[in-house]
Amino acid sequence: MASYLLRRSGIAVGMIAELINWKADVIVQVGIGQHHEEIDVLKEEWDTKEIIGFEPHPGIRKNLKYPGTVFPYAVGSEVGKATLHSKRRHKDGSSLHPHHERDDEKYDKIEVTVTALDQTYAFTPGIHPNKRVLLWLDCEGNELAALQGAERFIKSVDVVNVELTANPPGDGWCSPVDVHLWLAAHGFWEQWQHSNKSCGGQADAMYVRTHLFDPKYCCIPHEVIRWRKSDD
Repeated sequence: MASYLLRRSGIAVGMIAELINWKADVIVQVGIGQHHEEIDVLKEEWDTKEIIGFEPHPGIRKNLKYPGTVFPYAVGSEVGKATLHSKRRHKDGSSLHPHHERDDEKYDKIEVTVTALDQTYAFTPGIHPNKRVLLWLDCEGNELAALQGAERFIKSVDVVNVELTANPPGDGWCSPVDVHLWLAAHGFWEQWQHSNKSCGGQADAMYVRTHLFDPKYCCIPHEVIRWRKSDD
């Protein structure tokens, strides 16, 4: 199921990007996980040469066959150290926020280094305003913190694909509303939602810059209303 959803999410982003006549020169992925079919799909679709991924879990990195450069860090609002909470049978669910543990589940606690996206200019000197950058955020509830540490970095980004979780499996997960408000305040519009997982109140949302937003391909009422008001 997870692998299917990842492929589906990559296909969805690729389809909408084609409709708005856009493709990425650079993909920056926060939270790779054990499977990265979504990035494989987009690399094949766009022939993207520059792909950067962040994955803090050492067990995942050990066997990872990633089509780009991997940095061994979690991503948050500040540089430092933090505890990664990892469900032993589901490393893709690793989070900087603790889960509501059940008696039949075992969790490991791993100390990891945290960086901020504003620091990634040191890693990725090729990112500049003339390149089309996709930021892909799937970091188990830390998406807002990752954005808060990207005040400078976000200025180079055209499209953000972010996982939103309304019914999180633990405390501390950011809310979809707060993520939306941050992106809207930084010049992004929610073009589409896809790859829904209803039990978690979860979906991926694709946000685009104003010059890319097309209300013809948006069925999110509040964004179309906001767009109409911006034209008044």
